[in-house]
Amino acid sequence: MMTHGVVAVISADLVKSRRLDAQRTAVIEGVRAAVEEIRSRLAKKNCRLLFSDFYRGDAFQCALTDPRHSLWAVVYLRAELIKLRGKEVPADARFGLGLGTASEWDETNISASAGEAFELSGQALDSLKSSKEKYRRIRIISPWSDQNPTLSVLAACLDATLQRWTVGQGEAMSLFLDNKTQEEISKALNVRQPAIQTRLQTAGHFAIKESLDYFSRALSERIIKLDVNNPWI
Repeated sequence: MMTHGVVAVISADLVKSRRLDAQRTAVIEGVRAAVEEIRSRLAKKNCRLLFSDFYRGDAFQCALTDPRHSLWAVVYLRAELIKLRGKEVPADARFGLGLGTASEWDETNISASAGEAFELSGQALDSLKSSKEKYRRIRIISPWSDQNPTLSVLAACLDATLQRWTVGQGEAMSLFLDNKTQEEISKALNVRQPAIQTRLQTAGHFAIKESLDYFSRALSERIIKLDVNNPWI
């Protein structure tokens, strides 16, 4: 068991999971595969990801040692869920992203970890289950009161954009989020490059990139001021 500084925790649960029935396995396997892709990519950025796997049937949790990449991970997971709809699987999930300290950090068991980020992540997810927020899918809460209004607007705008994505846009954006060029996306999906360009533009790829870049910069400034000795940054 270890104690660490600022981290990010993503608490998520599947939406209307009881309606999935036989398709539940496809959704769970899709999420697991997406998490492994995220873990592999973030490892190259010196960011470790802990994954709880599914519990209570429809919930899961991820913890990231470098919070700057956490919103990217949320958007990537949502893109992968949207892709599943192309297989007639009505996949969707709520994501509560909590930022803050980790008073306890267990590399082998995420459920044994604890702290501010874990508590705020749970609060963010719980708020999405209220009748007032039932149509939202992303919520971010940090321990910094001056930052939370901006994070709330950022999450709402991203959420509204992602909820409009088609399966084709989700496929293209998943690869775009993996830093693939339009030519590479065209080859991977066997779709002409002009069509890929249209998919990315209508998916708001430039706004998504700007939002994720802003989030990363804002977290960098905050963490450097508060946690200058963080070994992961």
